[in-house]
Amino acid sequence: MPGAALILTHARASLLLLAGALFAASMLADSPSSGSDTPPTAREIAKEKEKAPQSTSGSATKAASSSTSRPEPSASPAARSSSAASGPNRVALSTGHTTAASSLKSDLAGPTKSTATGLANPPVPEDTQMAKALRMITQCQTRFARVIDYTCTFCKRERIAGKLTPLFVMAMKARSSPKSIYFRFEDPYKGREAIFVEGRNSGKILAHDVGFTKLLAGTLELEPRSARAMEECRHPITQAGIGSLIETIARRWAAELSPDESVVLFDCNMTIGPRRCTMIEAIHPQNRPDFQFYKVRLFIDSKLNLPIRFEGYDWPSEPGAPADLVEEYSYVDLKLNVGLGDLDFDTCNPQYSFGRF
Repeated sequence: MPGAALILTHARASLLLLAGALFAASMLADSPSSGSDTPPTAREIAKEKEKAPQSTSGSATKAASSSTSRPEPSASPAARSSSAASGPNRVALSTGHTTAASSLKSDLAGPTKSTATGLANPPVPEDTQMAKALRMITQCQTRFARVIDYTCTFCKRERIAGKLTPLFVMAMKARSSPKSIYFRFEDPYKGREAIFVEGRNSGKILAHDVGFTKLLAGTLELEPRSARAMEECRHPITQAGIGSLIETIARRWAAELSPDESVVLFDCNMTIGPRRCTMIEAIHPQNRPDFQFYKVRLFIDSKLNLPIRFEGYDWPSEPGAPADLVEEYSYVDLKLNVGLGDLDFDTCNPQYSFGRF
């Protein structure tokens, strides 16, 4: 059977060739790669497939292994800086805009959210924030020592007998020495004027009202703390002005701020009109008789390095209730060292309306 023998011979040869091919393939698979015979991408894919969970789809397995085994790229320095800015050491806790008539921006004392993690930021050590607040008000004292005089539009609201007064808007002139104040009311009582000069006019305010009262009374001489002078006022004219505000804040913060009883926060992205400001918010969560306010907000002009707005709030009537505004003062369009003289604080100034006419 020569035909059958020939077929058998060819079959044996084919089996030998197949066995050799399989042996060679197994040797290649078990040997380490030289880096040139097997492309790197193929090696990475093979390793990822070994680590990845099994999937019914080869392409799905590759996608899963790629997403689970490859680490996220390192953040750039700029990204790390941005993340740090939203972390616990950031100073600007919120961003907002306010005007002379706006005062009820929500507390900064609540937990803030990190944009990077979505988790509440741990608080900045209070002693550090308090030291910064005291340092900034001291810098304001140093800056104001170089202010001879100034003009501005003065805006105020105060809570008298449990009710907020309307917003008072006045043209204001002030001089540091001798301490001198001039007010001309724009709203309400448009045209009312008042002058106080320390050490002159027997220590009294010179004032005139508007309308029929002015015709009857003419120029009035008022004791600064008299009932007439203190109508719709929480503080006498002798305490008016930026200098008195700075001194009052510096004295109270030095006495009141402590890590156990105070929270101090900052917002360096506030504006009063066109002026960029840093807002310092100091809060006393526990009501104590020697604390004047539950919360104060002081807005320091970033260029002038002087406060141009103040807000004081009473303690909430109950937990979760809003804090009631007690007083607010704004110094808008502030101009420093403009060269005011005695005539600016004299009833004889022809631009003023003192007298019986």
